[in-house]
Amino acid sequence: MKRILSALVYFFVAASTLSAQTDVTKTYIDNPNFEARFAGWHNHGFYYVTNSAFNQKNGKVYMERWVERGKKIDDVEIYQEIEGLPAGCYTLLAGCLHEQQAGGAEMPKGARLYANADSVVVDKSQQYSVSFAVVDGKARIGFKVSGDKGNWAAVDNFRLMKDDTDMARMHRELQKFITEAEAVGGSGRGGDVLSDAINNAKALINEGSVENISAVAKALADATLNYRILNSTGASVSATTHPFVAAGSTVMLGRMTAASTDAILEKGFCWSTNPEPTIFDNRSAHFFTSNGEIYRMERLQPATMYYVRAYALTKNYRLVYGDVVKVPTTPKGNVTSDYDNGGGEEQNYRIASAIEEIKWLYNNLSAVRGLNLSVHFGQDTPTADCSYGGWMRVGPNEAYQQTGTILHETNHGVGVGTSDIWWNGNYREEGDRGRWLGPRATEMIRFLNNDRGAFMTGDNTHMWPISSFDGLHYGMNGSWEDIYNPENTLLYYGNVLITHAMHQDGLIATSQIGFATPSYTFVQDDATKYYIKSSDDAAGNETSFLSVDGEGNVVQRVMSATKAKVDDSCAWYITFNPKNGYYTFVN
Repeated sequence: MKRILSALVYFFVAASTLSAQTDVTKTYIDNPNFEARFAGWHNHGFYYVTNSAFNQKNGKVYMERWVERGKKIDDVEIYQEIEGLPAGCYTLLAGCLHEQQAGGAEMPKGARLYANADSVVVDKSQQYSVSFAVVDGKARIGFKVSGDKGNWAAVDNFRLMKDDTDMARMHRELQKFITEAEAVGGSGRGGDVLSDAINNAKALINEGSVENISAVAKALADATLNYRILNSTGASVSATTHPFVAAGSTVMLGRMTAASTDAILEKGFCWSTNPEPTIFDNRSAHFFTSNGEIYRMERLQPATMYYVRAYALTKNYRLVYGDVVKVPTTPKGNVTSDYDNGGGEEQNYRIASAIEEIKWLYNNLSAVRGLNLSVHFGQDTPTADCSYGGWMRVGPNEAYQQTGTILHETNHGVGVGTSDIWWNGNYREEGDRGRWLGPRATEMIRFLNNDRGAFMTGDNTHMWPISSFDGLHYGMNGSWEDIYNPENTLLYYGNVLITHAMHQDGLIATSQIGFATPSYTFVQDDATKYYIKSSDDAAGNETSFLSVDGEGNVVQRVMSATKAKVDDSCAWYITFNPKNGYYTFVN
């Protein structure tokens, strides 16, 4: 009896030591199974695949790079950068493969599944995991192959698990911040702040605590970088912010230029909801290439007023900012879909995954609402087609089962070549064809091509850009114009941004919902007084001002500009609400 009892006690003790994990994949990883193809990922060299050759595939799609047996794939990588992770310990899992199918005595060793600085070597097809600690809220997760001899690499099914807190591991992670800070610290400007940040971090470790470790780690990282900046040497640097910033609901794109006789360590954009953004708020150095660099700001909040500006940092830590641009993100799009799965298995996989990627693009780069893409397989459809409102057919030709083609058809679904406004002549140079006259779409293509003479044009069915820069063909009027490059999804981003800009110009997205959203057309300052003149001849055109009388009624009063400027009954404060696109005027 005693033996049985001791065995039971041992079992419960052992069970109590098992670590608990919480699956937080959906909260922090965008498109973890690649069912929306490349949506949410930074991709350098991988292609989407729908076959079943990879036995770790989960769902319809996986990512791979493959060349002939005996040859070697180029260096490739696919990754996401996660912000806002609670401090703690995590495990990243994914199905991965890396091999040389021609065989050989030595297995390739140059592939890694990684999370921040922690990684695991991938050398055969199986599930892999990486454990890592986060103290500053950030994690870069991904899969890469570098400098090896394999001919095939594949990955799918990323998962992120929150583990039990391992205090010792988190302290080791914080110690990395301390070590870097001590290596640069000294008696220069900002030295006291840096010293305090180091001491606070050491105290937390000595106390055996992880309370407020995220705030302590951020303060230490910021103090370290700021110390370097305050004590920088070398040549000066300049940065210029392009005045137009392309805004979606969670993504913004911007252009900038920077110059220095010293090498530039980093350049890009920083942003905040405060009027003076700095690199200590949010920043990104990721860019597309299109007649220059277009920088990506991602994971933003929809319907939010942001302040953004360019920055440049030299290798000697000379820092400079460009001018601030005030720009709101749009409300989040709400495009939905259904598909009848009427084709063969891989045909259905290709079509379904393209639709999912398009929904991600529309919902993160536009404010189109109330649109449902009702997609059907058309055995006798030679290419693809779509009617106003989103009823679509996609045929059996694989070249037209791609994101580019279905984006093109979605354009028809939201009014390009299908709505009365497209044909009625008010927005077209030649009636139902010719140059698009709306200012927002014009500004968008000029931004994308970095060409002040560019504009959008089209016939009575399609649109395309006219530009001195032979860039991407954003209308994708044929499968041959869907020249997707694994390193550059700007083709798809640009298509949605231009189409949404046309909606802001006046093209109606669907007959049920009307315009996609109003746009931010008057750049105002919340603290500035504005004076509003009347353009009505009967009220004294250009001589009367909008005012408020003693009883609070809005009236027009004839007076000089000099008198109006000292009369606060004529002064108006103007604010903009990004959630509904309305301006508010308050006296």
